[in-house]
Amino acid sequence: MRFFALMMVCVLIGVGANAQSQYVPLNHFSYHNVDRLNIKYGKILPIIHTGTKPYKRVTVANYPDTLSANNIVLNKREQYNVRNMLWDNDEWVKDSVIKSRKPILKFFYTEPATFLGLNKKDFVVRVNPVLQVELGKEFGDDDDKLIFKNTRGVELRGSIKKRLSFYTYITENQSRGLAYVRTRIKDDQAIPGDGYWKEFRGNGIDHFTARGYINFNLLDHIDVQFGHDKNFWGNGYRSLFLSDYGNNMFFLKVQTTIWRISYTNLFTEMTATYDRGLDRLLPKKYGAFHHLNFHISHWLDIGAFEGVIFERENGFEFQYLNPIIFYRAIEQSLGSPDNALIGLDFKANIARRFQLYGQFVLDEFNFGEIVAMNGWWANKFGLQTGLKYIDAFGVSNLDLQGEFNMVRPFTYTHSTNGTSYTHYNQPLAHPLGANFWELVATARYQFLPELTAQLTMIYYQKGLDGPGDNWGGNIFTPNVRVNGGLSVQQEFGNKIGQGEKQNVGLADLVISYQAFHDLFIDLNVLYRFSNSEIERYDVAQAYVGLGFRLNMPWRGNYY
Repeated sequence: MRFFALMMVCVLIGVGANAQSQYVPLNHFSYHNVDRLNIKYGKILPIIHTGTKPYKRVTVANYPDTLSANNIVLNKREQYNVRNMLWDNDEWVKDSVIKSRKPILKFFYTEPATFLGLNKKDFVVRVNPVLQVELGKEFGDDDDKLIFKNTRGVELRGSIKKRLSFYTYITENQSRGLAYVRTRIKDDQAIPGDGYWKEFRGNGIDHFTARGYINFNLLDHIDVQFGHDKNFWGNGYRSLFLSDYGNNMFFLKVQTTIWRISYTNLFTEMTATYDRGLDRLLPKKYGAFHHLNFHISHWLDIGAFEGVIFERENGFEFQYLNPIIFYRAIEQSLGSPDNALIGLDFKANIARRFQLYGQFVLDEFNFGEIVAMNGWWANKFGLQTGLKYIDAFGVSNLDLQGEFNMVRPFTYTHSTNGTSYTHYNQPLAHPLGANFWELVATARYQFLPELTAQLTMIYYQKGLDGPGDNWGGNIFTPNVRVNGGLSVQQEFGNKIGQGEKQNVGLADLVISYQAFHDLFIDLNVLYRFSNSEIERYDVAQAYVGLGFRLNMPWRGNYY
C-alpha cells in the first residue's frame, strides 16, 4: 500500500511536466533497425543508450530525420526499414503526422500504421488490432496433436498535450506449444513470457495478457514510467541483469538523462514463488535496480548495474528508494537479509561493421576462495560476451551475431524463495537460471524489403538438480535449509554443469513476409534435441508451422 501511494505521488507531481512519448514494445523489428543504424552511423545520430530497453518512440522517430539531414544514402531495403520506423511512430515525427494515400472508408488507416487514429491539438490516440494465428505439426512427440497459437486483442496508445502519454495492450490467447515448452510450463507452473494460465480443451492453455503504463517528464531530463510491463537491460540476445523472459511486473521507473549519462532506477513489486491451486492472494516480493550508462564516445558505452531482491510483511522497504546509494550498504545495515547483485556491461562499435558487447554479474564471492580455485559454492557470478557483424562479408543486410553466456552454480539463489532472483515462478535474467554455459548464433538476411529470414542456433550444457539434490541449477531452491545449515550438495569443488547433465541444441528458421504494414506471414521450421541424464528431458523434436500476425512482434522463447 505504501509503495502504491508513493507511485501515485510521483504521478501527480509529473502531470504538469514537459513532452514525453511512449515506448516501442520489446522485440519489435525497430530494435534490429536501431542496432544497425547505431553501428553504422552512431557518430551522427542522437545518443541512444541501448543498454536499457525499451526505447522511447520519439527517439526512434528522430533517427530517420537525422539520416536525411546528413544526406546519408541508404539502399532500398534500408529505406524501407527507416520508412517503417517513421510510420510506426508518426505522432512523434517533427514536421507533421504522416498521412495515408488511400484511407479505408475515410476513417480507417488515415495514417499508414494506424487502424484508427485521432489527431487533435491537445490529444492524440492510436488504436490497432492485435492478431496472431499459427498452425503447425511437431515430429518426434508421442502426442500427435497439432501445435497452434490464437491471439486476439487491441493495442492503444496516446498522449495529452504531449505532457502525459499512455499505453495499453490487451490480448486473449489460446495455444498449444511444443513439447519442451509444455514441459517447462508444467515445471514452472507459469507460461514463458506470461504468468497465470488455465487448461484449454484438455491439450492446450488459455491465458490473458495485459500491459499498460503512463509516462511523463518529472523535469526536463527525468522521465517517469509507471505501470505493468517488461524491461530488458543489455545489448545481447540474452541478459544477465534483467530480461523479458518472464511475466509482466508492477513498477515505477525513473530515467535521468544528462549530457552523455543515462541513469535508470527501477522499483518493482513482484510475485514470489507459489504453487497453483485455488484462487487466493499470491505472495509478494520486491526489487530495486539501478543501471548507470556512460556514453564515452560515439563508439563506446560502459555501464554499471546494481539490484536487490527482498520480501517484507508490511510492503516495500523504503530505504531502497534512495536513488543514488549503494544497495549493498543498505542491505548490510538492515542485517543482510536480502539478495544484492552488482554488475558491469559495455558496448563498443568498431569500423561501422561490428559491435562487441558484454556483461558481468556478481552475486557473491570471497576473494580468498577465488584465488584458491577450490570451487567454493558461494563464488557466484555470470559472464556474457558477444559480437554483432552487420552487412557481413560485404553482403548488404546480412547480419550475424554470436554470443557466449555462462553462469556458475547457485548464482541468483538466496536463503529463501522470496529473495531468489525470480518473479512469478520464472527467472528475472537468463531463462536457464544458473549452472550452465551457452552458445548463441543468429543470421538474419533481408532478401527483399518485405522478405526477411532469420536463423537462430543455440547450444548449451546445463546441470540439473535431481530429486532432493541441490547442485545449483534450480535458482528457486534456497541455499539454506529451513532448520538451518547449507542445502548445497557440496561446499567445495563446484563447477558449471555439475549434477544431472543436459546437453541441448536448437536450430530455428523463421521466414517472414510483410504483406501489409505490420502484417506478417511467417514460415517457422525448428529442430531441437536434448540429451539428458533425466529421462523426461531426453528428446528430439522437429516442427513446421505457418501463420500470420498483425501488430505483434515475433518472439521466441528459446532454451
